[in-house]
Amino acid sequence: MGLSAYFFAKKDQVAPVSIDQQKQKGNDFEDYMIQLLGKQSQIQFVGKVSDYHKNGVSALENYEPDLKFKYNTIPFAVECKWRNSFKNGKTKWAESRQINNYVTYQNTKNEKVYVALGIGGTPNAPETLYLIPLFRLKLEFVTADYIKEFEIKDSSSLMAIIKSGTNRSNSR
Repeated sequence: MGLSAYFFAKKDQVAPVSIDQQKQKGNDFEDYMIQLLGKQSQIQFVGKVSDYHKNGVSALENYEPDLKFKYNTIPFAVECKWRNSFKNGKTKWAESRQINNYVTYQNTKNEKVYVALGIGGTPNAPETLYLIPLFRLKLEFVTADYIKEFEIKDSSSLMAIIKSGTNRSNSR
C-alpha cells in the first residue's frame, strides 16, 4: 500500500528527491560549468573536488569550492549551485557553514571564488545562469534583483566577470 500511495500522490505534492538524485543534479551542473568555462580560450580547467563522503568519512577537499580553473595563470574556484526557481523572489544558495568554508578557502588560498548559480531549466541547461563573486554573497538567501548584474547572457559577459574578478584584489 505504501508504494501505491507514492505513485498516486496528489498532483500538487512533489515526490522527495533522493540523495543520489541531488548528487546527480549537482554533477550535471558542474559538468555544464566545466564545459562552459573550459571552452573559453584563456581559461584552463584544473580540477574537480571529489565530494567523497561515506560511513562518516569525508575528504577534506569537500569543504572547498567544486571546481578549480586558471584564467591565464591566475587560479580561481567556482562553487556550483543549481535551483529549480526563485521562490517568493529569492532562493537559498548555501548554508552559513558552507559560506564560511568558501570564504576561508578564498582567504587562505588567496584565490578568487565565484558562485555559479543556475536557475530553472535543467542542471545541464539552466534557463538563467549567474556567476557571482563570493564577496557579494554574505547571506544564505539571494534575490534575482541583487545578482542581476552577474547574469551570464553570452561568453563576453562571462569573460567580463572573470576578468574583473581576477584583476581586482580589493574585492576579497
